[in-house]
This record gives sequence, structure tokens and C-alpha cells, in this order.
Amino acid sequence: MLTWVALGLFAAALMLLLIHRRQRARGGLPRGELVYSDAAAQDVPVLISERYGLKGKPDALVRIPSGEIIPVERKKSRAPKRPYEGDLIQATAYCALVEENYGRTPPFMRIQHADGCFDEPYTAERKQWVLRTCEQVRQARRRGTANRSHTMPAKCRGCGQRPNCDQAL
Repeated sequence: MLTWVALGLFAAALMLLLIHRRQRARGGLPRGELVYSDAAAQDVPVLISERYGLKGKPDALVRIPSGEIIPVERKKSRAPKRPYEGDLIQATAYCALVEENYGRTPPFMRIQHADGCFDEPYTAERKQWVLRTCEQVRQARRRGTANRSHTMPAKCRGCGQRPNCDQAL
């Protein structure tokens, strides 16, 4: 009798493990240890880089088996043919924040969409491109010339900066 109970518990644990792995794969996380998640149930700190003048909260950080920490940016939309420039800028900025806060350089970043993902390399060139872009945005804000760059009302409705924007559609 005790053997059947132990066997049943083992089977249940194995089933839960397999379900967890399948859900994690669907959720778009790379294989490894979840070290940071900006899920509603958790209160996670904002990552800050005084050196680069950046701050942000990645959707997730995963320590892959090699020890590097990978930022994951989740998008609710379907995957485009290639990553959007804005998503690359955001995910690359998270890589720079990981470097500053964790002391390890991510080899890549993940942009996860509802139906697929992009693993994009984190390179010195990409990092410099993003830092230049961020500085251009700061300068435009100081000059008062940072303008909305689209004509899509749905994009404005979903924007986190809508309350601060005087150009909302």
C-alpha cells in the first residue's frame, strides 16, 4: 500500500514538472533560473545605471546555464518578420542595465511575442547605437522637440506615457 502511495506521489511530481517546463517554454523564457520577474505579484527594483543615465524594469531576467543573465522583453502582439527597432532599443538598454547591476555581459537578449521570439546578440556596436539614440532623445526633450512619431490611435491608447503626452491622438 505504501509503495502505491509513493509511486502515485512520484507520478504527480513528475507530471507537475513536465507541466511547468511546458508553460515556461510557452512563456518564452530561456532555459535557466528565473532571477527577476516584473510580474504583478512581485515587487522588483528598478535597475539603474548612473553611468549611462538609464533605468528600467525588464519583464524578466534569466540566468542561463553558462551563468550569464539574459533580459527578456515580452510583447503581447504577434511576432513581426524581424524585431521592431524600438523593441531592440529597449532590450539592448536592459542588457546595459544588466551589465551595470550584475557585473556580467549578456551574450544576447530575448524579445518574446505571443507566437514566437527573437534572440538578438548583444554587441558593443548595438550598445553604442542605443546609447547614442538615448542621448539624442534626451537632447530633443531638453530642446522641446521630441514629437510623437506615429499616426496610430491604438498605439497611443496603449502607451504608458499617454498621461504625460500633449500629442496623444
